[in-house]
Amino acid sequence: MGWLMKSLAMGQKGWAALAATLIAGLGLTRWLWPQLEPARSLPLLPPWAWQQPASSKPAAAPLQLLSKGWQARSLGNPAALRYPACWQSLPRTPWDLARFDGRLYVGLGNAANDGPTANAGPVPLWAYALDQGRWQQEATLSEEEISRFVPHGQQLWITGADARGSWRWGNLYRRSSTGGLWWQERRLPRFIHAYDLAWHQGAMVVAGNVPDAVTSGPAPTRHGSALALSRDGGGSWSVQRLLGWRATALLPLAGELFAVEALPGPGLKRWLQAGGRWRNFAAVHQLRPDGRWQARPDISAADLLPGVPGAGQRFAWIEGATPAQNQLAWIARVGPWGDDPARRLAFIAKRGESGRIQVQPIPLRSGVQAMDLITNQNGWLLLTSHQRAPQRWRSQITAVQASGQRLSQTHRLSFEAELPAWSLASDGTTLWVGLGPAPFQPETKPGQCNEADQLSGTVVAISPARQPAQFE
Repeated sequence: MGWLMKSLAMGQKGWAALAATLIAGLGLTRWLWPQLEPARSLPLLPPWAWQQPASSKPAAAPLQLLSKGWQARSLGNPAALRYPACWQSLPRTPWDLARFDGRLYVGLGNAANDGPTANAGPVPLWAYALDQGRWQQEATLSEEEISRFVPHGQQLWITGADARGSWRWGNLYRRSSTGGLWWQERRLPRFIHAYDLAWHQGAMVVAGNVPDAVTSGPAPTRHGSALALSRDGGGSWSVQRLLGWRATALLPLAGELFAVEALPGPGLKRWLQAGGRWRNFAAVHQLRPDGRWQARPDISAADLLPGVPGAGQRFAWIEGATPAQNQLAWIARVGPWGDDPARRLAFIAKRGESGRIQVQPIPLRSGVQAMDLITNQNGWLLLTSHQRAPQRWRSQITAVQASGQRLSQTHRLSFEAELPAWSLASDGTTLWVGLGPAPFQPETKPGQCNEADQLSGTVVAISPARQPAQFE
């Protein structure tokens, strides 16, 4: 029996040693993979057919006081399938809508690092098949949030707002109208966040953030803004690191391409000063013919935000740059400044005769928030929302045109709902809006939500009741 017990003991030690070796090997693999992971393209498979939601009957839209001559119906709330709790209203926010290849896409999630729903990925990519009248999940993205769709020819792209997993590569996602699958293009060197994507003179350009923008200071503070450029369709990229915190938007204007950084308020300015970045910081950069970026210190934050109290001293984040008619419109989220609260404002820019960027604000009444901008043939459609009472928001869609220094605004329609409209899409006749939580408000916490929170993520179709409206 002694020899048997000794053999068993040796066997147990052998198994323990093997288990320890496997665990150590797994740990080594987890450490090595982020260092050695190759750039690659990955097809993203949709869920099985039996996992897709059933088609739903048209429902009454949660809108009131819709302008005469229009009718609305609810397309449902696909976000609730991923974020079902009432208090998960923030990740249900429809950050962006895009109509592409007979489908309506909606961007969801939450890339914030704080709050009860922080870093809410992986995030589902939902599309409403307009011919079938049903939502379908086309993929799951390894991101915390889908914040922007970028159409380009026969393709629809998504910028990887906050990549999950290794930061060796950042992500872009693409789908072609000739192919049914989404592809993850995991090729952006060291990108944590990709906020904007543009094409300029045959090159692809991405604005975002990397973990190693500077080489000095404590490692956790070295992250910062960066711009990437590819001349082979996204196969390989060159990256230019900048001194700011985030590169938020690309501004194509009159044959030139500009990039804008997050505009510092007092807190961000102190962070830049502590890292030795403030002295040479520039808010705007211009792409040169050789593919390098040139700082444009002559274009200040105040130039980009005319008429804004404290511009150049308060925090601002420019997003959603939308070109039309050789001009450009964008939305800026500006932080509070003195008695002036945080706002979402809209601007139109053009190149002046001297070559400088000339920016003018789209006039908005006090308290009105600029939520989304899309193009039409003669300019833009601007979506705004205004809180009139608790759980009562008035949203409006306005056609905006610019000629010289003259702006014209034509009211298209308005409606009221318990939540503001966040996003807008159109095919020239029908409009789609997505309802989400109030901007600049604290995130809903578990046990504190209300009936209005349940509506977050609802997508509504609005169409002419009698005859087509002229949007083109």
